[in-house]
Amino acid sequence: MKINAIGVVEVNFYTNAVTVLDEMMKASDVELVSCHKKLGGRMVHSIVAGETSSVNAAIEAANAAKSIVGEDNVKVAVTISNPHPEIIKLLNMIGE
Repeated sequence: MKINAIGVVEVNFYTNAVTVLDEMMKASDVELVSCHKKLGGRMVHSIVAGETSSVNAAIEAANAAKSIVGEDNVKVAVTISNPHPEIIKLLNMIGE
């Protein structure tokens, strides 16, 4: 999979994060890069990667999932197009 973009999502509560991530993965052809729980699962950060159009579709799905998990529970959902190579290293992704 060629990585032209990454999508970063921050969600309150682990169960909500799984629900949002499921919607993202179903909506587009993206790869899960990382998922980290903080504060005992009260805050979850997930990162997906793939083609820019696929990541954009995943982020749109994350925003649409607010209707499922609650507007206030999806804190951040952004696409970063053409991430700097140092960001790729930070995420422990292998360059292609």
